This record gives sequence, C-alpha cells and structure tokens, in this order.
Amino acid sequence: MAQKKTKVSQDSIVDHLKISAFPVVFYTPETAFGFGGIGIANFWLKDEKKTTRPSSLQLGASYTTKNQILVYAPFEFYKDDEKWRLSGEFGFYKYFYNFFGVGIDSREEDEETYEVTFPRVRLALMREFLPDFYLGLGYEFDSYSSLRIEENGILEASNVPGKQDGTISNVGLQVSYDTRDNNFFPTKGFYIQGNVFTSSKILGSSFDYSKFELDNRFYQKVGEKQVLAANVFVGSSSKSTPFYDLFYLGSKRTRGINNRRYQDNAELSMALEYRFPIAGRFGGAVFGSSGTVAPALNKLLSLAYKNAGGIGLRYIINKRDGVRIRVDYGMSNEGGNFYFTIKEAF
Repeated sequence: MAQKKTKVSQDSIVDHLKISAFPVVFYTPETAFGFGGIGIANFWLKDEKKTTRPSSLQLGASYTTKNQILVYAPFEFYKDDEKWRLSGEFGFYKYFYNFFGVGIDSREEDEETYEVTFPRVRLALMREFLPDFYLGLGYEFDSYSSLRIEENGILEASNVPGKQDGTISNVGLQVSYDTRDNNFFPTKGFYIQGNVFTSSKILGSSFDYSKFELDNRFYQKVGEKQVLAANVFVGSSSKSTPFYDLFYLGSKRTRGINNRRYQDNAELSMALEYRFPIAGRFGGAVFGSSGTVAPALNKLLSLAYKNAGGIGLRYIINKRDGVRIRVDYGMSNEGGNFYFTIKEAF
C-alpha cells in the first residue's frame, strides 16, 4: 500500500491532493482468483474552504482467472461551499453475475451464472436549495453486449425482460437531505436520498420502465469513538424492468447473502452496524441485516425476510479524511462471503 501527498502548483484546479493506493487479491465462486489495484484521491477544488467536504476520485481495476475485467472510477466533486455536487461513476465490466430465478422463494440449487460485457455511466448533478437539502438530475447508462446465458437453464426458460443484449438509458430526479459530519466515516447525522428514474427511448434505451429508490441512513456516536450506523432502503420498479436492473439482496447493505441471491421488482432491507476502534489505525465492525424482495411494493410486508450478519476489519489509509480499507466477512444460512474494498458499506 502506498500513500502520497502531492504538492500542486498555484495554477492547479485542486488543493491538498492526497493519494492512497494498494493492490487487491480476492476469490469468489463466480470469479475464481482475481487481482488488481484500487486507489483513491482526496482533494478540494481550487479556492474551496477546507472546512467543507473534500472531493474524491477512486480508480479500481481487476482481472480474474476466468478472464473477467472490472474497471471502475466513482467520483464525488463539491463546489461553491458544497452548494453544488457532482457524483457518479465511469466503468467497464466483463463479468459473471448470479441468477437464481426471481422472487424471495428462489432456490439455492438453481444457481447459474451469466456473462455480460458493458460500459457504465452514472451521473448526478445536485444543487442545494435549502440548508442541507439538495435537488438535481441523474442519469444511468449500461450498454449490455455479448450476453451469455446457460443453455437450457432457468434464465433461458424464464420470461424476464433483457435476455438479449440491450441498453439501459435512464434519466431521473433526485433529492437528498445530508447532515453527515464526514462523507467517508460519518459519526453523526442523516443521509436520505430519493430517486425517481424512467427509461428514455430518446436517449437510446432498449427498455420501457421506471423505478424509485429511497435510501435512509443514520449515524450516531456511541461513547467516545464508537459509531452506530443504520440503513433502511426501499425500492420499486415497473414490471418491464430488465432482469439485470432488478432490486436484489446481497448488496453492500445485505452482506453475507450471496450476490443477487434474491431479486425482484421491489426491495425492503434494513441494516445495522457497530463500528469501533481497535488500536492505532485499525478498527472493527459488527453488522447485521434483514431484507426481502417482492413483485410489487405492496407485497414487501407480507413475504419472508432473509437475515445476514458478520464482522469486519478496518484500516485507516487517510487519517485526514477518514478513508478506510474495509474487509468484511458476512454470513447467512447458506454460507458466507468475503468483501474487500475502500470506504464503508453505507
């Protein structure tokens, strides 16, 4: 792992640039062995007050022994005393995903994988219109090609939209309320964001659907250095949603459940995490979650919920901004999974 504090000239567009980078080695059943690197740059745009949130640009690249490629660059830029926010991701993926069928009653033994190649664009431009309230526009783009599904498998036999190559191109309205004291390691405050997206044929979408999401997060310091973090997420989409954009369990919120183990048109999930220091730059976390998916929003309270939990280790790679490496092991009643990345899960 390497850390670098870079001096910039007076003509630079950024101030107080700090770069952290480290190699990555991982193994999952879908990918086999993978290796690559992750780096993150933290900085303030020129003339921004250092009491405001720093901007960040992350870059990750990995290659697996199953010939998979993952390149991704998420970013957050803050301007004009945080009145303007630009966030999103640029990426390219050649990857395998799990498919167990659709619904909370899908069976573990039906697991299969499908391969897909796609570039990804995520953009959100938001403006503060009241103290801590932001309103803006969002855009989502995934262009799926070379989709390979298992012959005579459950995906081929299903009637889910998107079994052929296609493009997601969605525009939407986003609103958020943000009182967090730090966007990398919050110790107090709320973060609530609502999104409403619709596909657009004008922008080249192959599908005709809409969706909404409401992401609620709360942080509270417990004692001197411990933090309790909570996340409640609800989302719903229309019936014509392509299967690779369905809501699913196994995300960062529901670590321990196999990725996309349960997926459907609606999701309700709840997560709780206790974060604590250990020694020096090392910290730990204990987390648990419960969630379900359903064919419609009004069915979320009447179906079974799936539970997961686990423990994690943290290492601070940037003390100034609180950026951490996150290593988690989560378990459900079907086994466990390791997770290794930058930044907290929520």
